[in-house]
Amino acid sequence: MKVLNYEVVKKTSVFLLFILFSYVLISIISPCKLIVPITEAASISQDDIYKGLGIALILILISEIGKSMESNPSRSDSRENINPDLELLARVIYAESRGEPFIGQVAVGAVVINRIKSNEFPDTVEGVVYQGGQFSSVDDGQINLIPNSSAYDAARKAIEGDDPSLGAQYFYNPDKAKTLWWLETRELTVRIGNHVFAK
Repeated sequence: MKVLNYEVVKKTSVFLLFILFSYVLISIISPCKLIVPITEAASISQDDIYKGLGIALILILISEIGKSMESNPSRSDSRENINPDLELLARVIYAESRGEPFIGQVAVGAVVINRIKSNEFPDTVEGVVYQGGQFSSVDDGQINLIPNSSAYDAARKAIEGDDPSLGAQYFYNPDKAKTLWWLETRELTVRIGNHVFAK
């Protein structure tokens, strides 16, 4: 999405306000004191003035929106400074658990962290996430979706050590899991939202 140029909008708004103010002033000052032809000022009705003021207010609002957009860079710009592990963890959380309660999103992130700590899995976020056949979002490409702020917050919580999964190394949705028979052999730790977490 293109960010509005705040300076251009601001200058345009100020210019239009100046023009509107001039028209209002012309309509108020008596004709004998003006050098400009009064026929133009006389043709401006009160409705025209209100419409002009309305347009000016809209432009001011647009300039404020542009100002706020520039002071809060888009997520794609701010992601440039994010740690790659946090970015990937947020992606897997978003891809696997968007729509789940926040605590469930943290639990999905904790599963990745718990796998890193285990000798049975790779010891990096990238290694765990891209280990063959582990996350359906990698197989179907949803891992490439841009995470929302909730996914980033959940990833930070998981990295900081929050573990609502209670030590789980697996999670699944019983309504969607393809290998349910195998997953049901694992030790259940907790159920959060639509996900079951297990060791």
